[in-house]
Amino acid sequence: AHECQIRSAPVLVLPRLQRFSITLKRRQRAKINIILALCQQSKSSPLMRTAFSLFHFFF
Repeated sequence: AHECQIRSAPVLVLPRLQRFSITLKRRQRAKINIILALCQQSKSSPLMRTAFSLFHFFF
């Protein structure tokens, strides 16, 4: 009975990891969109460029 539980444990962990990686990818994509938007705005203002570099440094 113990062996059965040990074997089935990784099967339960996998979907959670997949879900986690999916949310991570979504967050990264959202972050990239924000960075791109900031980048487009920063072309016109030097203040935005500084904010953008700070944002890039912290995230």
